[in-house]
Amino acid sequence: MDLLEQVAVIVIIIVLVASAVFLLSQGGKSSKLTAAQAEQLVINDVRAVNPNANITVVSVSNSTVQKGSYSIVLSVAYNATRACPTLFIDLFDYPAFSLSNYTGNLYTYGNANRCTINGLVNSSSAPYVIGSPYVAIARSYSSDIPLITAYVSRFGYNNTNVSASYYSNLTSTHFSNNYYRAWLVRYKAKAANYSVYAVIDSSGSVAANYTATP
Repeated sequence: MDLLEQVAVIVIIIVLVASAVFLLSQGGKSSKLTAAQAEQLVINDVRAVNPNANITVVSVSNSTVQKGSYSIVLSVAYNATRACPTLFIDLFDYPAFSLSNYTGNLYTYGNANRCTINGLVNSSSAPYVIGSPYVAIARSYSSDIPLITAYVSRFGYNNTNVSASYYSNLTSTHFSNNYYRAWLVRYKAKAANYSVYAVIDSSGSVAANYTATP
């Protein structure tokens, strides 16, 4: 093989290697997940395992473990419309770790007779910053407010739907004070023509409760 042929072979080898490197780099780029894609994959997997749960995204951020992975925090609530919902906060780092490898924290659990918030003494005076509607609901029910316990007892635990809404500034004709960063929890039984409400203030204390129509 003369010098010209040797040069031609070397050039061909260089071109082939460069092409292979380019294809590999392009393949890596196309297979990289975006935050939205990773989030949806995690949600779909959790929903498949927990079809009856109420699933919401708490936060999505870049992983501190691996570049190209995402830290995804989900709220997974069972019996979400009952007076004592069961709430898990699940943390995924995907795709650095498999979907089955996650950290789950149980926040609230119980039933009609007893409702527990982990890490909180069930006292109306215990300070507690609430960041979830399900914790606000459990807080109102576990505080043993006579108006609420009597309502649920009368109409039935499983017949009473409960919801909570957050207000940066809560005002109403039913109470004289303004409440900032407060939760308004509503109890509405199917057979009742009125609702009962509890106001959970920014410290997690029950600040007010009242009856209203509907």
